[in-house]
Amino acid sequence: MAKPISVEPSQGWDGNDGPWSTFVVRVGNPSQTLRVLASTTIPETWVVMVDGCTPQDGPKCANNRGNLFNKTISTTWEDHGIFELGDERNLNFTEFDNGDYGNDTLALGYTGSGGLSLNRQVVAGIATKRFYLGYLGLTPRPVNFSETESSSSYLSNLKAQSKIPSLSFGYSAGAYYRLKKVDATLTLGGYDASRFTPNNVSLGFATDVSRDLVVGLQSIRFSDSISTNKELMPDGGILAFVDSTDPHIWLPLTACRAIESAFNLVYDQKTDLYLVNDSLHAKLLAQNASLTFIIGNKIKDGETISITLPYLSFDLEASYEYLNQTTRYFPLRRAANDSQYTLGRTFLQESYLIVDYERQNFSLSQSAFIENTKQNLIPIPPLGNDTSVINRTPQQPPASSKLSGGVLTGIIVAILTLVILVSGSIIFLIRRRKANLAKFKQEETSFEKPELDAQTKPVISELYNPHGEADSREINKNVELDATMEIRTAAEVEGSRGGVEMEGSRGGVELESSVPAAAELGAGPVTRQELPSPEPTAQEMLSPNVRAERFLAPGIVPEQKSLSSSEMRLGQGCIPSPTSAETNALDYLPSASRAPPRSTRLAVPGEEKRHTFSLWSGRKKRGRD
Repeated sequence: MAKPISVEPSQGWDGNDGPWSTFVVRVGNPSQTLRVLASTTIPETWVVMVDGCTPQDGPKCANNRGNLFNKTISTTWEDHGIFELGDERNLNFTEFDNGDYGNDTLALGYTGSGGLSLNRQVVAGIATKRFYLGYLGLTPRPVNFSETESSSSYLSNLKAQSKIPSLSFGYSAGAYYRLKKVDATLTLGGYDASRFTPNNVSLGFATDVSRDLVVGLQSIRFSDSISTNKELMPDGGILAFVDSTDPHIWLPLTACRAIESAFNLVYDQKTDLYLVNDSLHAKLLAQNASLTFIIGNKIKDGETISITLPYLSFDLEASYEYLNQTTRYFPLRRAANDSQYTLGRTFLQESYLIVDYERQNFSLSQSAFIENTKQNLIPIPPLGNDTSVINRTPQQPPASSKLSGGVLTGIIVAILTLVILVSGSIIFLIRRRKANLAKFKQEETSFEKPELDAQTKPVISELYNPHGEADSREINKNVELDATMEIRTAAEVEGSRGGVEMEGSRGGVELESSVPAAAELGAGPVTRQELPSPEPTAQEMLSPNVRAERFLAPGIVPEQKSLSSSEMRLGQGCIPSPTSAETNALDYLPSASRAPPRSTRLAVPGEEKRHTFSLWSGRKKRGRD
């Protein structure tokens, strides 16, 4: 994918209604270096012809107008003829203004800068002083000379020749009053992320291709050292066209009068300008006033962004063709109708515009003025080649492609902490299981030793009833095993119950049984038998019935009664069952999280749809003025 192109600013400030930061272009062969403004509404390049200055204009005219282009000395000029300019008609600027159209070589930047050069680009030579400087057109609409003849725009040719990644650009007009004079910035095929503060609002194109960058201006609020957020649009929101070709802000009459009152402005009927004298200028500086523009997709509701313009952004100077002498003025104009509502170049001093023609959306963000900031060009990928959703906050462009040291350190510490916690949990659970297993084996071993001291008579553990209360009966009978492991059985009659007593070093156990007493058996004395002492298994240790059967003499069968854990505790012979929390502890270890793919959609979100440009821009061949 091609990289975006940064257009080199001239580092000069030009214009008779500014000052404005301009860009450098070279036209023709041999090349002629000219200074021009950027236009967000025209597709071709306008340059001031030699006819633009007359002897009456003085010797400084050529330089003041960004230098003059002479088509007669260019060997690559291909003439198309005289055509009506056609743009800015809604502002009554070009209804009778014509241009001398042709094709010629167009290059960016000063000679030797290595700027991009394209052959046979559409160039219009102008002489009218309604447009004091030339323009570098940024729209991709074709230039139509008739219904059958048209030429591609400069931006479209850059994309077609793979010089830029997409039909897009990022632009801000620069600010003469900021820092040490901040130059304008223009990026073709992308934007400069270092020049604005991102936001999350995406704006869609209007249906009129000649007025596509339309926003919902919902509110204008005034703030100064005395008042805050005073509303200056009494009639509500309007739809306004963003246009860098014109320097002014065109608003409804009611809004203009509200701004007049807030800034104590005086409207000059002769020039249609708000002129500012020195005393008013000093007062406004002390007032520290500003206007905040609330902008969204609609004139009411929805997501909005705020663009704040200080008074200094309105402190402009008008000179020749406006006035006979240089005079301060406030660039506010009274609109005759809604087609003239415009946010011009003044507004773009404090805002950064990103336009994506392929996705038909754009964005506006508050400009950032940070001294010695390095340029950070971000490409806007072509439609259909997006590797992920573009986050155009402008939307959130990264300030750097690398993580800072602090962020990287924080990530490493977090990972190490997580590893330590998980490892510690695993070790704790393993040790706990080992401890339970050791306890189990110890208890198991206590049943395996036949040589236990017969004189030791520990207290027998209690039998509990189903509700957990200790049985009131106490067992005090003991059974002793002799050295030859002989077992003596005796049947005692206690009402209807039979009993079996066993002696052992672990104490006596009395078991209830349905076995009849000795008197009921009607047999002789029970013969002694030597019993083997097999090692009981873990399962046998945990089962009360199994344990009882292993230690009873042959022929004596205990009652088959299952006792729950809450009904019986067998002293040290009881192995507690592991709880569900313990058995599931290892299964509960947290799994590694998967970070979602970061979103890269550019500041100008919106539906991704292709746009079919009109092949007719209203140009008709006319005679020269």
